[in-house]
Amino acid sequence: MIEKLLIAFIQGITEFIPVSSSLHIIIFSDLLGVEKNILNSVALHFGSLIALIAYFYNDKNFLLVFKNYKFLINLLIFSVLPVFLIGFLFYSILSLDLKIGLISIMGTFIFGVILIFTDKLKSNDHNLYSVSRKKLFIIGLFNCLALIPGVSRSASIIIGSRFMGLDFENSIRLSLILSLPVISGAFFLTIIKNLNNSDFAIYEILINVFFSFFISYYSIKIFYRFSSKKGFKVFGLYRIVLSLFLVVYYF
Repeated sequence: MIEKLLIAFIQGITEFIPVSSSLHIIIFSDLLGVEKNILNSVALHFGSLIALIAYFYNDKNFLLVFKNYKFLINLLIFSVLPVFLIGFLFYSILSLDLKIGLISIMGTFIFGVILIFTDKLKSNDHNLYSVSRKKLFIIGLFNCLALIPGVSRSASIIIGSRFMGLDFENSIRLSLILSLPVISGAFFLTIIKNLNNSDFAIYEILINVFFSFFISYYSIKIFYRFSSKKGFKVFGLYRIVLSLFLVVYYF
């Protein structure tokens, strides 16, 4: 049980920062000898989802975003729909038991380098509502890259947002907002496709959800405050170091 709580702790820390929570769950599951279970993994993500909703509820700036219906509709159509379609069409491939391999290591390294580079980009859009449909669509395409092992949803959205001229703070805001439908969709789709799964232990699910929620909530607060001012270089450097560790450990 302690090992599973540690996995939930790792999930809570890494879900919303640009380092790939799924990759870290695989790494620590291997290190700790914890059997990978897709339902437990989704439960961890659901705990993070509840933390995200709680964070939105306690932040007036995010509440204002959800009252701007025109912006939300554009966001759903141009930034969310692409990743939903690809995720649904290729669910059978994407839901396979992922292992550390060349693709995930390269994704970790390359997107780490790109994250460092994005800190040097100029910020043209300081108002989230002024982002055009074209830019939202391009960010949505970047969001699709998160389906590649090792890339990270947060990293792909932040990188896409920075290339489209959004500043640090609005890049983080957009990554958090877009996390809401993506995590929700992945959770409910997996639950529906695993309703008859005999490994569904409700008490383990609830423990994972609660622990993941608690850690995720404070992880979001710290990440938002830090990166809104300091940028994402530290996460890029971490990804590069992590990719080197993966080469040594797995090969």
